[in-house]
Amino acid sequence: MTTLYTNRPPPAVATSAQHLSQQCPSSDICYQLNIPAETASSGSGDVFFQISGSSSYSWIGLGQGSQMAGSNIFMVYADGNGNVTLSPRLGTGEVEPEYNTAMNVTLLEGSGIANGRMTANVKCSNCNQWNGGSMDFSDQSAEWIWAALSGDAIDSSSVSEGMKQHSAHGSFSWDMASAQGGAAANPFITTDGTPVSAPPAPLSPATQGPPSASDAMVLAHGAMAAIVFVALFPIGAIVIRIPGLKHAVWIHGAVQVFSYTVFVVAACLGIYIATIQEQLTAAHPIIGMVLLGVLFFQPFFGLVHHRLFKPKQQRTASSYAHIWLGRAAIPLGMINGGLGLQLAGPLSTSSIAAYGAIAGIMGVIYIAVAIWGDVRRRKDQQKLAQEKMEGA
Repeated sequence: MTTLYTNRPPPAVATSAQHLSQQCPSSDICYQLNIPAETASSGSGDVFFQISGSSSYSWIGLGQGSQMAGSNIFMVYADGNGNVTLSPRLGTGEVEPEYNTAMNVTLLEGSGIANGRMTANVKCSNCNQWNGGSMDFSDQSAEWIWAALSGDAIDSSSVSEGMKQHSAHGSFSWDMASAQGGAAANPFITTDGTPVSAPPAPLSPATQGPPSASDAMVLAHGAMAAIVFVALFPIGAIVIRIPGLKHAVWIHGAVQVFSYTVFVVAACLGIYIATIQEQLTAAHPIIGMVLLGVLFFQPFFGLVHHRLFKPKQQRTASSYAHIWLGRAAIPLGMINGGLGLQLAGPLSTSSIAAYGAIAGIMGVIYIAVAIWGDVRRRKDQQKLAQEKMEGA
């Protein structure tokens, strides 16, 4: 059960202040840890940690584990009333962590925003085990991860607030031996309520993760790929079905080659983003790379189809490869756009609805035109065959 977070529980004597271990992965972000003697002896029980950093960050996070997948994460952000919101979350991969109702955590006295710093003093009563992992607090050290996002204050008291992706992240091995000792009491304040000075910590122990992609880069990738699969590719495919349109084949070819060129640029951006964000194993980039490779052959299949179809007016193996490859790729690309929105992080409901509506409408139109074209072609073939029989 998750304890409601309070700004002012009863003050406690800082008998564990001398057993604080600190990690500072950057000059303006620091984490402190205390493992009371009883917890250090049994390996489970109450632990205390502090998340502190510049208020220029939208959020700051700390996680138990060596990677996001299966980690026990705690995110801190401004609540809009001078205090902070503490949100326990469960890491499921390189996507936004999900709010975790199973964590029993309390926001302690000394938490808040003051002098340009955001601080959360936290007591966790069941951090030794969570869905997907565990940590023995009697061990000498353990792997932890950290992350933060630079930007405007979130100003929300919701513990399930949507979060944008981090702008900095990394990992470190925390020396828990130096954090073990003392009573199970708030170690971050003294008896008169003043903050405890933490021992100095070098910036070197934490490993910086790769840089995060900028919002502009993600937006450019998403916009180009969406335009290609939701608009350009379907329009290029529909053009070839318009009866009586002059130079329909060449218009079709030009539109599709241009569309693929734009997609190559979008895919290169996407691969770069997925690489630096360590997301190459996610479904969205995998499908994108498959589409990039498969669609490379479309112009060649199309050219062979056109050359062989024109004299005989009959489809060949290259015809069916070209047609059905396109019919499979376009809807798959539309679906992959939705997966991309999910991977990019929290978006407004209206943005997701707009993409879904436009992609759905274009998808229906594209499929309807494809069916109509096949039906019309069969009728034309039957009519031609009947005319030949009557003329024989």
